[in-house]
Amino acid sequence: MKKLFLLKADFKDPNLAEGKRYFCPDCAMIEGLLSYYPRLTDELEVHYVNFARPRNELVNLIGEANQSCPVLVLEDGTFINEAGEIIRHLAEYHQIGNPH
Repeated sequence: MKKLFLLKADFKDPNLAEGKRYFCPDCAMIEGLLSYYPRLTDELEVHYVNFARPRNELVNLIGEANQSCPVLVLEDGTFINEAGEIIRHLAEYHQIGNPH
């Protein structure tokens, strides 16, 4: 089964303004897609990871250099780590609508 990794929302970034909270816009876009097509949560393993690195689940699957989110890890171990490409893949292989 494909594995989709998204950052948990409302995180702090110690390298930026102290006390300020953030979310990943690309992860939020994919999260919105999951709300449009809830059956995707049955077709994919959806994992939420912390902002802090290392993101061990990702490191173990696709290597330390590939910890960015969102990322879709395919059954063969290859992965897609760009939100637009993830959406195009889901549209093609999971029969959801195409972005317009």
